[in-house]
Amino acid sequence: MLRSRLLALPAAALMALGLASCGTVQVPPGPEATDPTCADIVLSAPPEVLGMKKVETSSQGTAAWGSGEDTIVMRCGVTPPGPTTDLCTTLTDGDDIEVDWIVRELEGEVFLYTTYGREPAIDVSVPRSAAPDQPSGAALDLSQVITRNIEATDRCIGPGDEPAA
Repeated sequence: MLRSRLLALPAAALMALGLASCGTVQVPPGPEATDPTCADIVLSAPPEVLGMKKVETSSQGTAAWGSGEDTIVMRCGVTPPGPTTDLCTTLTDGDDIEVDWIVRELEGEVFLYTTYGREPAIDVSVPRSAAPDQPSGAALDLSQVITRNIEATDRCIGPGDEPAA
């Protein structure tokens, strides 16, 4: 039961973020945000995601782009997801860089993308208002920084797929 509460906490917290206070986006850190890889991820995060400029955040291991309710937030060091029946998809950017993501739609019309098969795990919250036609574009914009810093150790599989040997 504690695990389910801990997993629900980030989702609830992500729904509350995006509002800036004194120009800084308030973001709760992931439990492993102090992982040195998270520092590398944040330092090499792109200056723009979906055409929105990077803004300051309140916590270690986080980055954000945009403003107000349209803020896209990335958190490094979140709890890596285990096997799930949630949608897991492989997104491939224009350079054929692939990252597997678990995709959930949260209340408040926010899509939450969580890397699958990578540690530390990363989640990216994308309000529908920031990307009404393709919220996955934010995850695609982060593909290269993720693959440069975190090796994939597992892949998404669907019903009927055979796990890799």
